[in-house]
Amino acid sequence: MMKSLHLLLLLSSITELAIGFQFMKNWKLPSRNKDQKLLEKRFGNKKLIVLTDADSDLGKQTAKDLLATGEYHVIGGVSNLPSAEQTENFTPIECDLDDFDSVRNFCSSIDDFRLTKPLDRLVCLSAEAENDKLEWTKDNHEQTIQRNVLSPFLMTGLLLDGMDGSFDARCTFVAPKSNSKVGFSTKLDLKGLEDGFSKIPMLDGSQDFNCEKTIADAKLCQKLLKTFLHEKYHKLNHVTFSDITLPEGNDDASKCLLDVVQNPKASVTASGVSWKAASAAAAEDNDDIIQIDENEIYGKAIDIDKAHQLFQLSEQVTKADWPKVKVVTSPCPTLYVIGAVTKAQVQKQELKRMREMGRPGISEPDVVAVVAATTASDDEKVKLTKRQKVAAAVDKAATFVFKKTVKPVAKTATSKLLGEFPDEAVNNYIEDVQDEDVAQLEVDIFRQMSKEASQQKPQADKKLVVLTGTSSGLGKKAALALLRDGNYHVIGAVRDLDKMQAVAEIDRFPMDRFTPMYCEMNSFESVREFCDNVEKFRGDHPIDRVVCNTGIYQPSLRHAKWSMDGHEQTMQTNFLSHFLMISKLMPSMAKSEDPRITMVGSVTGNDNTVGGGGVYPIADLHELEGFEAGFSNPIAMADGYGFIGAKAYKDSKLCLMILANFLHAKYHKSTGIAFSSMYPGCIAESPLFREKRAWFRAYFPIFMKFITGGFVGEHEAGQRLYQVVHDPRCGTAKDKSGVYWSWNGGPREGRGAEALEKEGQISGGGGAGGGWDSIFENDQSGKVLNLETGFQLFEHATAITGAEWPSPDSGVWSGEASSMDKVMHEKLEEVADVMHAFKIRDSSSPSKGPQEQLTETI
Repeated sequence: MMKSLHLLLLLSSITELAIGFQFMKNWKLPSRNKDQKLLEKRFGNKKLIVLTDADSDLGKQTAKDLLATGEYHVIGGVSNLPSAEQTENFTPIECDLDDFDSVRNFCSSIDDFRLTKPLDRLVCLSAEAENDKLEWTKDNHEQTIQRNVLSPFLMTGLLLDGMDGSFDARCTFVAPKSNSKVGFSTKLDLKGLEDGFSKIPMLDGSQDFNCEKTIADAKLCQKLLKTFLHEKYHKLNHVTFSDITLPEGNDDASKCLLDVVQNPKASVTASGVSWKAASAAAAEDNDDIIQIDENEIYGKAIDIDKAHQLFQLSEQVTKADWPKVKVVTSPCPTLYVIGAVTKAQVQKQELKRMREMGRPGISEPDVVAVVAATTASDDEKVKLTKRQKVAAAVDKAATFVFKKTVKPVAKTATSKLLGEFPDEAVNNYIEDVQDEDVAQLEVDIFRQMSKEASQQKPQADKKLVVLTGTSSGLGKKAALALLRDGNYHVIGAVRDLDKMQAVAEIDRFPMDRFTPMYCEMNSFESVREFCDNVEKFRGDHPIDRVVCNTGIYQPSLRHAKWSMDGHEQTMQTNFLSHFLMISKLMPSMAKSEDPRITMVGSVTGNDNTVGGGGVYPIADLHELEGFEAGFSNPIAMADGYGFIGAKAYKDSKLCLMILANFLHAKYHKSTGIAFSSMYPGCIAESPLFREKRAWFRAYFPIFMKFITGGFVGEHEAGQRLYQVVHDPRCGTAKDKSGVYWSWNGGPREGRGAEALEKEGQISGGGGAGGGWDSIFENDQSGKVLNLETGFQLFEHATAITGAEWPSPDSGVWSGEASSMDKVMHEKLEEVADVMHAFKIRDSSSPSKGPQEQLTETI
């Protein structure tokens, strides 16, 4: 009987497995094959393009030209679907740009129609002719702004995820056409958008409608949105964002649109670019149809702050649902394995840190709050659930037992087996001097020496480099490489001038091209004084490079140490003081031919790597609550939670890498400065690890050399930092800003004699690199590329440090003459605006706008 029962159960299990396999087979595999067959039948190998206003004259001509190439399937947004004709490779879908609901339905229909095929192109066209009269849309917004700015904004946000998977995705905003030759607006007030823009004729909130100014504002808004989307999304999803101003005549305009859609020069490398019809000379020489439009008035279209404001207000008005910043993951299979194992543990540890440590100075930890509630008086007691009471009692008992038994035994055993922590780990890294008077005297001497050094002048034919942390490690090796090059004068920012002079003598620094100056990165006052000394020293010589290298790593500290300004030491030294220094020195780089600012980042700040994403604690700023609350004692972490030494270092490097990208977005195009970050590889024998136990310092280099392949010696790492400072491939000549530099290679490529420097180049360097030509632009994680975090970080760090940043469009960057031109042009704009308001028209030149008439008259 039992055997029969067992046999029956076995047969039942086999039947269930068979049914399950059959279900999986029927549900998954045929579905994929069916979709694939349907995709091939519907689209073939055609690229998928979305074209709005496809039933206008220009839209029809453009669609016709696109279909004639045989490369595209066009989805056309049309206002009148019954009158639209569907063909084999043209699919009309109703889309009224005057109605946000219609735009949403249009995008939803596109997602249903395309199945799993990615979108390759999005052309936001509104070909409606200029109308002098005020017209309202169905959403009660002014028509020109909604059709050319708000509806394309909403549509791009809804379709952007659908472009994921395309090898050459492009999004193009087409400027509104105008009968008058109105230029771009030089002033953009968004008060109307702030107030909701409902039944408000003008973006600035004015009730006096001005057609030409509205068109000018719409053009500038398109450029601002293009700029912002490029900075926010391009490096994450590789979509090319651009805008184009079309010539008169549908035939010429259609040719330009076709060229911006399919020309290789308008692909990924041209994101963030404005296009226009090519000049006659360019068309004759190169057969070009389009060319880059560099006539963006005084950089207004690259004002990232105004672009950010426009993006946020447009989100509010349209209620657009933009995709979140994607998390870029590494293709490394090792990271997948480590990530799978550690992800849950990392999340558990992070939640535990938040729960138990709380936010000192902001809020109390949950566990402490619960225990306090159980020990409070009857009047003060908070009502707790039975589960909370049990949890608090168990936690209290377990903590007591652990402290009295396991913890002392583990501490003793660890000390015996692994050795004691160095003094620097137990105490403060910045050494405490018992006799404060002696310490102050030493500082006064260093300050006086720096003031005397500032009275000297650099050689006129040398490029001037400011490099922090030159007395040891990476900074010392990079300084040596720069000095031996012969083309640089290095200003070394150090906290111990006696040590620096000894190092310079031992390593034979050429002192005629090296000027050490005192700079205590633990003090904002000292950083400001250092920058003042640099200003005096340089005279009329511009600063050519600023290298933010100084870094301290205190993973074994049990409690936070505080700077002279009352901030956590690691974050101030590694990030905040560099932030302040850059703000002070940037204007002095205005006249440099190749200005560069380089941040020394870390793999630990980039969580799409093994070192950054697989080892707890993970760098994570959360919502920067600690910075927002002022980041003063007792607040020790950027996210406001309890202090962890290793995380403080990783967070500081993440901040530096975010800052490099943000300053690139805010200043690069207007100043020409190339902002970048770099990771030289794991310098496992660096003094950076001075606080680790002796066994770690002995065996970690071996592990990095022969197991991970990430080991890099100090000399090689210094060569890499020198390369980012020196190599033309890393500067403005190649427009390499906003880049995170890394090197290929590994220890198996050969070390020894082949690893030595050869004629200024590294041959077979190995480690995380592999030679001078193995440098490459590495992928950055979603956290590093998060532009919204960049805005918050910049705002909070400015408040904490008191930094004063130059305006991107100030005359500092363009010289006195162009500054005067700017003032003159703004005056012309003001007079032109007055003429617009009174609707003055020159009957002899009806095709010319007031601004052009006034300019000709003057």
